[in-house]
Amino acid sequence: MRKLLLCDDEDALCRGLARLLRTLSFDVVTADGPKGLDQIASGQFDVIVTDLRMPEVNGFEILDAARRRSPSTPVIVMSGSAEIPDAVRAMRAGARDFLIKPFEFPALEEVLEHVLGFSEKTPAPVLDPVAWRDRYAPWLLGEDSAIIPVLAMIAQVADTSCTVLITGESGTGKELVARSIVSGSPRAKNPFVAVNCAAIPETLVESELFGHTKGAFTGASAARVGRFGQADGGTIFLDEVGEMEMGVQAKLLRVIQEGELYPVGQEAPIQVDVRVIAATNRDLATEAEMGRFRSDLYWRLNVIPIEMPPLRARPHDIPLLVEHFMKRANQHHRRSVLGVETAALEVLKRHAWPGNIRELENLIERLVIMNASGRIGVSDLPSNIRALAPANSTPVNGHSVIPSLPEEGATDLKTILEAVEERMISEALERTGGNKNKAAELLGLNRTTLVEKLRRKRLTPHAI
Repeated sequence: MRKLLLCDDEDALCRGLARLLRTLSFDVVTADGPKGLDQIASGQFDVIVTDLRMPEVNGFEILDAARRRSPSTPVIVMSGSAEIPDAVRAMRAGARDFLIKPFEFPALEEVLEHVLGFSEKTPAPVLDPVAWRDRYAPWLLGEDSAIIPVLAMIAQVADTSCTVLITGESGTGKELVARSIVSGSPRAKNPFVAVNCAAIPETLVESELFGHTKGAFTGASAARVGRFGQADGGTIFLDEVGEMEMGVQAKLLRVIQEGELYPVGQEAPIQVDVRVIAATNRDLATEAEMGRFRSDLYWRLNVIPIEMPPLRARPHDIPLLVEHFMKRANQHHRRSVLGVETAALEVLKRHAWPGNIRELENLIERLVIMNASGRIGVSDLPSNIRALAPANSTPVNGHSVIPSLPEEGATDLKTILEAVEERMISEALERTGGNKNKAAELLGLNRTTLVEKLRRKRLTPHAI
């Protein structure tokens, strides 16, 4: 029999769950927090189920003890709906899954069936993120150290049904990440429905997402299946989810929690099985604090957060991406550009890329079209990028952030100064890990001044 440790300070809940778990052939040991620590220290379990909120020893301590005693033993945490942030924190600390109280027993049974595929006897496989990417998502290019953790996270969560929130600046490739997750999942052959929440008129969002009945409103001449209905059995990708208005957010929360939706004009709910992957370039935690985004929905979406780094944080990927975009542009436009000279690549690495990968792709396509053949040199680059020549001076703290004068022909002072400012801001943020307060101090600016410059230059990073 598989041995299960159930930790909860509610005796009635322990007895009830233990009785049901024994019908599944589990050898169940029940304990409160302190006794749970003793059981972990003295015994070996195939799985541990623990409440998070217990008076003497909480679930985080149980989780920590289990991780130290037997790292491969899966831990499932239970929490109330108001404690979702704690449950998410527990997942990041190593819990394999979590359940929101109250829950039906079949939900626990399903979670157990999933996690017990990775018991101590059959440990969770150690995934090589690059090998996983090459197999399931070869379109997700990158080998820079900044992108490897992203690949590892994608590989880790792809085969689950958990909700994922992808954050990052515009143009960093968030939809490619979503498609990569789906590609390596059991839902790979099922529908993938992408929705740009910012592009749907506010008056049509609910109908677009959840569908409507015939005659539900003026112009509804026939019933329509919404995007969630189209994605039934598969995955829906909600891009720019931060743009969704509050009323629709409440209904989205219900779909995620209950797996049911109400088409406009219909009173009876429809059951759907849809995995939700959302993306945003906003700081949703701050938006929730300011009351502009539902905090309960934020925590539901943010079960597994994946942050895409901006292109300026991935300079070693520039040559790889340039080669990829150049090959595609040559084929599409019937050109024969051979490549980019080394000096030009070095200049491209110094650009801040406020438009990220999308900006780089557009630039390479333009250069291929205009040059047609041969190799692209520094003189072929736009003047604002040519200004970013290798730095020759070493300012405060010994870090070079000021580019030297551009090549002859690029003497527009405004362009040069803007490039200098952009580069200094980018390097200050990079050196301070994205901390705006420290970056402003390093640059000798007020924080509000820096924030305004970030907004104007579209360089806004996620605050740390």
